[in-house]
Amino acid sequence: MYLLSTLRPRELRRSSQRPRPTLKSVSQSEFTDPFLRERYGIKSRRLPTWALPALAIAIVGGSWLVWSANHFSKPEIRQTLISFQAIDAGHMEIRYSLIFRTNSKAHTCLLTARDYSASVVGELTDSIPAGVFETTRTVQIPTRALAVNAGIASCRS
Repeated sequence: MYLLSTLRPRELRRSSQRPRPTLKSVSQSEFTDPFLRERYGIKSRRLPTWALPALAIAIVGGSWLVWSANHFSKPEIRQTLISFQAIDAGHMEIRYSLIFRTNSKAHTCLLTARDYSASVVGELTDSIPAGVFETTRTVQIPTRALAVNAGIASCRS
């Protein structure tokens, strides 16, 4: 890096008594002076100031993503509707499977039967005793009219 020596007015430069401006080399030792480093904005830090907060946010956010993916991919109760069949105008048969994360509590499932206009024509609360991790159940839902489909409305512990 080169710097010009002190600049002089035009009259003085033409004078033969004064030397012409010359370029001189700047040594690296001049950059170790704290005053010059501060004046010209030369930072002694290797990382930018935003790097540490960004790293902390990335670690916390990544941890939360891993936790939420693990937690919500394994629900407390996983239910799967296998089949349903209308027995007659007063009954609908439903077959479904359940997988529980814990078997220490009893569980209940609300099963519904619907008619052609999607109105609920029958409901049944099915109780599953404690001590079961996985089960497949076949249940008949009593209906007040001919049902065309059935489903699992909800399951709770």
